[in-house]
Amino acid sequence: MTAIGLLFSYWINTQPVWVSINMIVDRDLLPTIPVQNIQIINFVETHGQELAPDYEGTVCTEFVIKVIEKFKNLTQEEKQLIRIITTEQLDSLIIMDAPIIKGVQTAIIKGGKGIEIDKFKDVKPGDFVQFWNLFKDKEYGHCGIVLEIVPNESITVYSSHPVTNGYGKHKFLWPDKIYFARLE
Repeated sequence: MTAIGLLFSYWINTQPVWVSINMIVDRDLLPTIPVQNIQIINFVETHGQELAPDYEGTVCTEFVIKVIEKFKNLTQEEKQLIRIITTEQLDSLIIMDAPIIKGVQTAIIKGGKGIEIDKFKDVKPGDFVQFWNLFKDKEYGHCGIVLEIVPNESITVYSSHPVTNGYGKHKFLWPDKIYFARLE
């Protein structure tokens, strides 16, 4: 029984709540969504499966890179920032909100390709997100493209994930740390 409880606790703190295969952008939101965000959503909906046919070949960061490169060229440095490559302790960096752990947000802003979104009410479908959970002294990060957020409850993203072995739509419980950016 303890093992089942530990497995459930691990799952809730590190994995999607469920896979949302049929979820689409709320059409009532369309007039409020930036045109480029709509183009990003249309691109991901149409080409997501070919961008990430399996997780082994295309992890979440590589999926995000492929999507951004359809709209903006990325430098090698920007790709490295999205990949969050560091030799430093991730848990300490996450606690400090270090720029490196913000991944796609840091890359987009530093490269002058977009803006930071720091208010949940301003997040729109088609924005990019990096988030983290700290669980039992271990870091669990993920990135993707926003489909829907319910602040402090859940976030649904387009991404590549082991649960779907590549592209899918995933709903997560609200993470410990979350960072948003929008291409411009």
